[in-house]
Amino acid sequence: MNDGRTGRQGPYWIFLYSVYGVAMVAQVCLLFLLPAGRIAWLRHVGWALFVVSAILGWLPILLFRRHGHVAKGKSYMHTTELVTSGLYAIVRHPQFLASDFLAVAVLCIAQHWGVYLAGGVGVGVNHLTMIKADHDLVEKFGEPYHKYKLLVPQWNFLIGLWSWVRQRRNDRLRW
Repeated sequence: MNDGRTGRQGPYWIFLYSVYGVAMVAQVCLLFLLPAGRIAWLRHVGWALFVVSAILGWLPILLFRRHGHVAKGKSYMHTTELVTSGLYAIVRHPQFLASDFLAVAVLCIAQHWGVYLAGGVGVGVNHLTMIKADHDLVEKFGEPYHKYKLLVPQWNFLIGLWSWVRQRRNDRLRW
């Protein structure tokens, strides 16, 4: 195990995080500056995704604090134990998924080409960061994280939920 520092440092990552930040700020600013999109049902989908994004963004903080053996006074990201239960039994990176859902929510609400462009850039950078996070977590937790990667999808909530339900059903049938 390493000391928990991320490998996402240096000029390349500073550039990517800057691009991501600008894209997400632009997207949110455009949401408030532009009139809402014309397709009402799509706006409603956007607001629903916004709520889901908030849940996926905040729930990991509680899960990491409860199950990740975070030292008192440390950030929730400084886990010493691999968390694979709850939401983490469905997707490996719920906060990255929350960011994607937020971007898509804003796209659905605003329905404007500028928001689409900014959202696409944000989602693309988010996925590059997610891939690197997996690499960092294999370094931090070793073989247990590698096995976890094989069982739980990186971001696909529907496949993860389907696998989780099937696993739970199989576990009940064995009893």
